[in-house]
Formats: sequence, structure tokens, C-alpha cells
Amino acid sequence: MSNTGVENKEMDRLIPIVNKLQDAFAIMGGTAPIDLPQIAVLGGQASSVGLSTKPINLRVYSPDVLNLTLIDLPGATKVAVGDQPSDIGKQIESMIKFYVSKPNCLILAVTAANTDLANSDAIAIAKEVDPKGERTLGVMTKLDLMDRGTDARGIFTGESQDVPLLKMGYIGVVNRSQADINERKTIQGARDAENSFFEGHPGYADIADRLGTGYLVKKCSNMLLKHIQKVMPELTADLNKLTASKRKELADIGEEDPKRTRRDITEVILSFSDQFKNSIDGRLGENQDLVTELTGGARIEGIFNDVYAPAISEIDILEQLGADEVQTLIRNVSGIGGSLFIPNAAFIALVESNIGRLLDPSLQCVQLVYSELLNIVSDLSASIPAIDKYPALKTSIIEATNTILREQYMPTAEHVKTIVAMEEARVNMHHPDFIGHRENFGKFTQEVEEQCAIGPPPPPPRTGNKAVILEGWVSKKGGGSIVLWQKRYLMLKKDGVLSYFKMEGDSEPLGDIVVGGCIVERADALIGKRYAFQLYHRTNDIGKTFFFTCESEQEANDWVGILKEECAKPPMEPETEEDLLASAAMGGRKGSQDGQEEEDTPDTRKRGLTERIHESIHQELGMREKIECEILFRLLISYFEIVKKNVSDMLPKAISYLLIDKLKVKLTSYLINELDSEAKIKQLSAVAPEVAEKRVKLKKTLSLLDDSMQILQDLSHTSF
Repeated sequence: MSNTGVENKEMDRLIPIVNKLQDAFAIMGGTAPIDLPQIAVLGGQASSVGLSTKPINLRVYSPDVLNLTLIDLPGATKVAVGDQPSDIGKQIESMIKFYVSKPNCLILAVTAANTDLANSDAIAIAKEVDPKGERTLGVMTKLDLMDRGTDARGIFTGESQDVPLLKMGYIGVVNRSQADINERKTIQGARDAENSFFEGHPGYADIADRLGTGYLVKKCSNMLLKHIQKVMPELTADLNKLTASKRKELADIGEEDPKRTRRDITEVILSFSDQFKNSIDGRLGENQDLVTELTGGARIEGIFNDVYAPAISEIDILEQLGADEVQTLIRNVSGIGGSLFIPNAAFIALVESNIGRLLDPSLQCVQLVYSELLNIVSDLSASIPAIDKYPALKTSIIEATNTILREQYMPTAEHVKTIVAMEEARVNMHHPDFIGHRENFGKFTQEVEEQCAIGPPPPPPRTGNKAVILEGWVSKKGGGSIVLWQKRYLMLKKDGVLSYFKMEGDSEPLGDIVVGGCIVERADALIGKRYAFQLYHRTNDIGKTFFFTCESEQEANDWVGILKEECAKPPMEPETEEDLLASAAMGGRKGSQDGQEEEDTPDTRKRGLTERIHESIHQELGMREKIECEILFRLLISYFEIVKKNVSDMLPKAISYLLIDKLKVKLTSYLINELDSEAKIKQLSAVAPEVAEKRVKLKKTLSLLDDSMQILQDLSHTSF
């Protein structure tokens, strides 16, 4: 724009403030943090193929243009043309409103004079965001192309009542035509021709000094000047806040100073160590989510209480034991002469052989806690803001912490083995909680003899027996974090449901699997066990995979063969009338039998024993053998519960002391010894490339902000 006629000296000082701030925001990237005073040009038809709200900064140097920043927006359009996207109209409208809706944006609404002003898209959008017309200046172009005998004088003088009211009014201009451009007419030549047009036109001659590009330049200058003066206090306050914020960012990054780097690294090490200890001890930071999920020490405590303890509790010493096996063992340890009483050796042999079953889940618990500690270390290393500045430091802290954990893992695992071995080494039959203790034994044996004389309790009915296709004992893999294989009684019924029970004859299953649509196949190689098969849904999005093992090849093949047939069938509809009647009849008997049992049978009848063992004892053995087996079974259950409580109590203590507490104690000193050396500091001091780039950008931004602030401070003492 020509600077002719613009004599405001302060304009040359005010406008550069906005220009410098525009440059600063361009360096910062993203949305401008301050709503700057600016002028947006809003015109007609656009020819854009694709759009972006990110501005393209173009600087023009010339003695013939005003020192001014303009936002040249794409013209509004409604119909896509050529390669334009089908929603080009919505894209352009959204971009225009992004800029012109800001209160500090002045709008130049450009409309061709040979079109109906009432249908102007530029005027329509301007009125939408500036309904009072307080910050919009109308610009009419192509006045030389209006129909002969017509003019726009009434619009410029305010006499016309059928145009949108704008408080800043309208200005007319005549630009170079395409022919002028082709003939290389100069800008000055075009301005001279424009002045001649207005001065020689009967409708515009007396107002020619308020028309033309020169006047538009002066008008824009004065508009922006007044607007900057109006918002200067607010602009100064915003600049002060922004400058302070950027100085803090630069201070946080710091300069490339070896002393500063060493101090930063030491602070990160101490901060990391403190946060790790706080995380384990439950002293969580203000910004941590305390209600959505467990974190830190709470997750480890969850492993102890919610994973390990239930896994140990589920281990049943009688799971793979029957009366015939017990009698065989009693006779073997009694030798050639037999025995009048149950030999201690039989009891000890059975206890010792089962204590070893506690070792595997205990070692798995160590592994779970170890893995959780690694997760805590990884999460914390990402939560310390200063650590992102030095990528090598973050990696070194994680590696050093993992080294301590690896060093403590084996001693912890060995101690866990020792805990289990200690229980195996001495069977304490004098434990006060043991029912075989001499103070309890007389009364206990008398109760057993009386109950054996009464006979076994009636087995509970199992509904739906007529619908059973296949049933039998298998080992099922547990679904918890600690892997346990447990004996389960499996039952496949005609309704397509595979149920698994803790004991044969149990009335309620531990779980049901609807096999329709599932896949069943052998899994020996997959899980490393013989006679194994797996069952899973084909889409793998309904449930987990179930693993089972059998006692023989034939059993595994039988299950797989029959299950394949059932898996190919759709799930059955409700049972037939015959099945429902049979179930109802058996259910009725069950209620009366349960009531009879509660009335006539002492509560100690079962005392931890399963129906299977009761039935086995009373059907296969004589009275003496019955008493021997019942006593031995109860002794085993009682003592094994004591052992499980001991191990469940000692293992978390051992892990806490040898793995967790050792890491807490060693962490700070180990990290400082490993990382706080001249050679290591030099290696760790390399900042991330993005940090170095950010430092450069901040310095440039601050330089421009400081220049702008200096101009504003000088102008605050100037009268306009």
C-alpha cells in the first residue's frame, strides 16, 4: 500500500510492535497466545484446493508500502470448482470466522460494486461476527465496471438506506485490470489512473478525497492506530505475562553450563529416589490419580493379598488323594509287623510331599513383584519433567535401578525356597493350632470314631444327570496371575455347557463354559504338558482360553473328540419337558435331604473333608481302616493349613525386606555413585534435540518480546 499522505510519525512506532509480535508468535508456533490488533481482508470467490489455519508469513520490503500487517483470508465460496473439496465452502467459512471473530480484529469487507451488496458473502460474515458494525470497514471495488448511468455515491456518503450499516463506512477503489497487469502498468500509474477516474466522474468528483487506494491506506492506518491505543494497557499486561512465562521456560531449560548440568542431574537423581520411596510407601503426589486405579505400593500389596494369598489358599492337600492310596501308604510304612496306631511316618510323608507344591506359586509371586517394581521405575522416569531434558540420563537411571533389582532378585528367590524348605525340614506336630496336638488328640479321635460308626452323609443330588454326555477328572489351569494346575471334575451336558466342579458330586460348579462355536484341540506342545487340550472361542473376543490335562492319551482324545462334535452345534434351547420334570423332582428331594442332614448330623461331620473321601472311606474299607483314613485326612488338612498360613505370612515379609526395602535403601547412593562422575556427567549432559531447538526459539521470541515491550514503555509517556 502506498505510504503517500500518511504523516503520522507515531504510526511508524506503533505498527512495528504488532509486526514484531507476529514474528514472535510465528517462531513459537501454534495459536497466538495474545489477541493482537490486526486487520483481516475478507473478500469474494476463493480458488483454494486445500486449506490450513496455520498462517503463511510473507514479508514485503518496499518504500511504497505501509509498515502494516494484514491477514489476507481466502474469499468465501459456496460451490466447489475443479479440484476443490466438496466441503470447501464450510472449510473456508470456518477459517474466516477463526480470525474475524476475535474482538481485536478489524475487518475489511471487500465487495465488487457490480454485484448486489445485499448478497455479499463478506458483508454477511462481517455482520455475523460484528453485528453492530463497529470494527468493519466496507471496501467497494470495480467501480469502473458498473452499468452506465449508475454509481455507488449513496453508499459512500451514507445517503443510501438499503445497504448494511457500518460505523466505519465504505470506501471505493479502482484496481488494475487484467489488461493493465498484462501491459505491465506500474502501481503508481494505476494510482494516477484511479485518481483521474474519481476526479472526473460526476458522481464522485466532490468526494474524491475520501475515495481511492491512498485514502484506504490512510483509513487503515488510523483505524489500527486508534485500536492499538485503545487496547494498549491490556496489551502491555498480556505482554508482561507472556514474557515472564517465556523467561521461566528458558530458565527451566537453562544454558549449556557444566555446573548447571551437574546440579540438574543430581536433582533428578534425588527427585527420582524420593518419588520411588513415596510411591512404595503410599505418599502420592497431588497430581496422581488416587481413585481410578491402584499405583505403587498398593499394587504390590494387591499382589500379596489378592493374587498370592488366594492361590496358596486354593491348594488342597487332598486333591489327588484317595482312601486306597492312604491305606497303601500306611501299610508300607508299618513294615512286616503292621501297626496298632497310625504311623507318624505316613503323616509326615504326605505332608512333606505336598509342602513342595507351595514353592512354584511363591516363586511366581517374587516374579510378579519384581515386574511391578520395574513398571513403577518406568512410570516414575516418565513423570519427572526435568528428566526429559537429558534422554541419556533417563535411560541410565532405569538401567541402574534395574541392576539393583536384578542383584536382589536371586537372593530373594533363594530365601523363598528356604522358607518352603524349612517347612519341609520339620513337621511340628506340637503346634498349638494342630488338631493332632496331645491336648486335642483324645477328643478329636473320639469324634472320628463316632462319626465313622454313623456312616457317610448322603451325597447331594446333582441335577440334570440324565443330560450328561461325558464326565471325569482333569487338571485345569487356573486363570490368575499365579499359574496353578488344579484337579477339577469336568462335566459336559447335552445343553452345550461344560461345567467344572471342585469335587465330584458338588451341586454347584465353579464355572460353566458354553462350548457352541468354540474350538477344541490338543495343546501338548503349546503348554509343554502331556495329554493336554485347549478350548477357546474362534473370534477370541468372548472369553479366555481354557487349558486342561488328562491322565492318559485315551482320555484326552475322548474329550477332544466329543467336544468337537458339541462345539459344532449351536447352543441348545431350554431343556425338554422330561428333563425339567426330572430336575424339579430331584430338586424337591434335595431340599428335604438338606434339611434332614442339618437336623440329624453334627456340624463336625464334614470338618474340611470332601464328599468323595467320605464315600470312598465308607464304601471300600472296614471300620479300622475307616477310622485310620478319616483321622489321617483331618490331620493332613489341619497341619497343611498351618503350613500355608506360615508361608503366606513369611513370603511377603521376605520380598518386602530383600527386594523392596533393599532397593529403597540402595537406590540414592547407587545412582549417585554410578552417574555422578566427570566422565558420566559429560556423557549424560547431551540435551535432547528438541530441547536445544526450543532454547533457540525461546531466545528469539524473548528478543522480539523485549523489543515490543521497550516500544510500549516509551509510548506510554507519549501523547498522541
